[in-house]
Amino acid sequence: MERYLNGQVCLNGHVITGKVGSADTSKFCIRCGDKTISACLECNAPIRGDWHADYGYLSMSEAPSFCHECGKPYAWTERAIAAAKELADEVEGIDDADRERAKESFIALASDTPQTTVAVTRVKKLIQKAGPILGGGIRDILVDIATEAAKKGLGF
Repeated sequence: MERYLNGQVCLNGHVITGKVGSADTSKFCIRCGDKTISACLECNAPIRGDWHADYGYLSMSEAPSFCHECGKPYAWTERAIAAAKELADEVEGIDDADRERAKESFIALASDTPQTTVAVTRVKKLIQKAGPILGGGIRDILVDIATEAAKKGLGF
């Protein structure tokens, strides 16, 4: 029988456990001290954790970006995007319209859609103009939520 166990993640996206009910659960994250959750804050669907089947087992290695039930971004995805947007506001020498388009594209980096390629192009330009400190900060934040295709396109 194939099934997902319930996972637990802190609000900053640190995976606590892929199997809620084990001794590894906790109310707060040991890495950042923030509260942990085991269900979507929007629809209350359980967070998918470890995957079990008669022929194998896959451990939860990273937190999902979106809820599998309602499609909304999890709190850690929203927090990462908000932090990247704050850093983008600090970038000088970029047209305000280009900055806003890049900021609106951050969410598209977390999902594989036709819009992801457009988002990669916009964000790449922003990171280049931001320079090593701000651009590196934006990169460090987005690498945690970006899909593999977006990471490849951005050169992460």
